[in-house]
Amino acid sequence: MHLTLDLGTIILLHITSLMAGAAAILHSRKRTARRIGLGRLAIALITLAIGAVLAAFGERAALPLWLWTHLSLVLGTVAYPLLWDGMRRLSGRRRSLYWIVILVPAAWFALGIVSGFPLVDARRASVFHLTAVTFLAASAVEIWLDRHNEPLPARRPLAACLLVSALIYAVRLVCIVFDIPSAFDFATAFFLQIFVNFWIALLVVTLVRERREAGLQLAADTDALTGVGNRRWFLARLPAAPLANSALAILDVDHFKQINDRFGHPVGDHVLGSVARAVRDALREGDVLARFGGEEFVLFLPNVDAQGARAVAERLRHRIETMSVVIDGARISVTVSIGVAWSGQKGGTWDAWIQTADTACYAAKGAGRNLVKTSVV
Repeated sequence: MHLTLDLGTIILLHITSLMAGAAAILHSRKRTARRIGLGRLAIALITLAIGAVLAAFGERAALPLWLWTHLSLVLGTVAYPLLWDGMRRLSGRRRSLYWIVILVPAAWFALGIVSGFPLVDARRASVFHLTAVTFLAASAVEIWLDRHNEPLPARRPLAACLLVSALIYAVRLVCIVFDIPSAFDFATAFFLQIFVNFWIALLVVTLVRERREAGLQLAADTDALTGVGNRRWFLARLPAAPLANSALAILDVDHFKQINDRFGHPVGDHVLGSVARAVRDALREGDVLARFGGEEFVLFLPNVDAQGARAVAERLRHRIETMSVVIDGARISVTVSIGVAWSGQKGGTWDAWIQTADTACYAAKGAGRNLVKTSVV
């Protein structure tokens, strides 16, 4: 049984897939705060749909030849650069490259007016397919390159779908340019693009949803004032039970109430942020830092002996003591007292470790502050 694909029906379904994809993306845009790129993507799909409608009417001689050939080509060569720019913005690029979106179709239009190539089906199709291949492949690269900066699960399949779409157009481009008879005709190509269009729209919406969920999770786990993890995040990052040769340290900013009383709470907030950055920038890979509340920070140090734990704490204490916090020309002296709980054996409870570190921190404050005190759990 041989399945024949009717080109008219396929084009209608292709247009439907483009409009459905645009509608899904616009709906997602209304439901998210970070809308960058989504409007461009929806406009690109709508532009492609309008171009396909013009081409369908033109093929039925419902429009003048010069009008629908030039206009459908302009719409097609606008849509794919616009889609690429939308994918760039969606992926995380801040700067829009409108000049490319405008220059590409303008150049093809000017060349078409001068040479009349859009009046020839093969030449018009070649230019459309070349533009589609170039900017779909570039879109796939944009999404793929940012997978480490924002490792959302939808990125890889979205990049793959964009690349598949580019490959479909590339195969047709080769057949057109070299006049190769093939069962992979326009109807087959557009039929496959229908499925790809739905997948691209679905994955764009999925990426937006994943980004929103990741943002909510980050907000729930991050201390808004200092940018480090909060108590909830810290406790979730700890091993189920204390490990051998590890340490837990509590850092308390000395005389913090006096800083607030003398300089005001905004300056106190600035001091806490400076302390958090100073500690975070000096940590080893695998160390876990969080704000535990008020002017207290907590630090988990895995794979460290007693001397090493004390050395880390002393390094952090010295780093904070020597950091520069200047407000309105006045230098504010900042120091911390640090209590360290360490054990060479596995076992116990985290509550006991926290209590031990807290007791050691109070001992450091009682001994004059700006000190490190260690205790074995």
